[in-house]
Amino acid sequence: MLSRKKLLLGTLFLLLFGLSLYLPNLGVKEFQGEEGRRVVYALSMLETKNFLIPTLFGEAYFTKPPVFNWVLAGAFAITRDYSEWTARMVSSLSVILTSLFLLFLWKDVVKPSSLFTLLLPSLIYLTTPEVIDKALRAEIDAFYSLLVALYVYLWLYLYEIKKRKSLSYLLAGIIAGFAVLTKTFHALLFFYLALIPYLYTERSLRDLFKLNRHFLFLFGVCLVFCSWIFALHLKGIDIRQIVDSWIGEYKSAASAKEMTPSQHFTAYTLGALFSLSPWLFFLPFYLKHLPKDNPLYYKLFKYSAFLFILSYLFHFLFPGARFRYIMPSLPGFAILCAIPMLYVDKVFSFSLKKLFTALIVLVFIGKQAYTFFYYPYHAKNLNYFRRAALEVAELLQGKRILYLCKALPHHLVYYLKYRYRAVDDFIYLREIEDCRSIPVGAFVLIERRDFEGMEIPRNWVTMPLKVRTKDYFLIKVQ
Repeated sequence: MLSRKKLLLGTLFLLLFGLSLYLPNLGVKEFQGEEGRRVVYALSMLETKNFLIPTLFGEAYFTKPPVFNWVLAGAFAITRDYSEWTARMVSSLSVILTSLFLLFLWKDVVKPSSLFTLLLPSLIYLTTPEVIDKALRAEIDAFYSLLVALYVYLWLYLYEIKKRKSLSYLLAGIIAGFAVLTKTFHALLFFYLALIPYLYTERSLRDLFKLNRHFLFLFGVCLVFCSWIFALHLKGIDIRQIVDSWIGEYKSAASAKEMTPSQHFTAYTLGALFSLSPWLFFLPFYLKHLPKDNPLYYKLFKYSAFLFILSYLFHFLFPGARFRYIMPSLPGFAILCAIPMLYVDKVFSFSLKKLFTALIVLVFIGKQAYTFFYYPYHAKNLNYFRRAALEVAELLQGKRILYLCKALPHHLVYYLKYRYRAVDDFIYLREIEDCRSIPVGAFVLIERRDFEGMEIPRNWVTMPLKVRTKDYFLIKVQ
């Protein structure tokens, strides 16, 4: 058995390792992808005090539920710092918390006697390239994966180790409800992919039809989800808009508009090989040996295998699914990669402990080299949004209000208003007709495609603006 002192030491080491792995240079690179959108909606929540649904300039955003925005807004409110570093720190801490949860789950199942054994799945999770990538972004994936891992494995912990079967379903359902309010009902997929085949192998499928088992899980999910829906109803928000938006999101993913079949195939083959290396190469162990000698080991193995393998196959067969969609199953992947190390002392005559340590050090050095060399290069040469925001700030000639004509450039809004404080407020105009009724002396930002179909007075000053791949015009009304 592991002493309390060793457990504390392992926890402290894991925390410090995670912080030193993720935090250096975290805020050097500008926001990319969906980061700007997530952050701007969170900051808007702080300003408007409307936390029920993400909104910007009076426009509700129904595609994603609000929980991740709550967490981001909380981080900004606590730190009073609206920087890229603070926003991304939420994801880094989410990954570290997931690794700590894995540590305590592993401790109770494996009952390790050494720090090395205790830290195995947690260190694998922290150093998986796909996880590292998401820990460095102010996007939903890392926090969402924390919630999914928490409820999926809390169920197993309470069900199999503590033998609190009814409680396992209820608590898992409540946490699953918050996962649903983070990234829609996709959050439930991972549980059922692991649960149903696991119960089948345990000859306990009847649990799915028991009031004090599976129905308690559904009750927990509904308790959280319906509380939010009821609050929206009291505010007069049409629930059908949310349902239609979520269904539209599912249809969009299924239509594979954002990636070609070849891109999808590459992401789940060569891309997966890189994203899961070097730990992926520990899985062939199971071709020779399954951990059937220990009932708890075997149950943990089965549950994790169903979670990871079926999640991978489901999303692989779903043509529009990006590889990051399987991230909530990666705690299962980490456990699958850790179990072989309980049985193998050497790999090709090399000490497994030394090999594992070398791989951890290699990934750590590789990540630090990447952020210390590429991030400054990116900040110097690829600073599209920061550079554009500073250019707009200079062109505004001291004006503190900017009109947006049918344009919602989230990254520019963030940098102009919150990062550089060059703009006090934006006025969003939904229709082209409204863009012709702007006060003299004001500035309006419009995309080229809308500008070309808009007749404007000749004396209005137009200034072209390139923002990464999009072309805008900044217009001064005269």
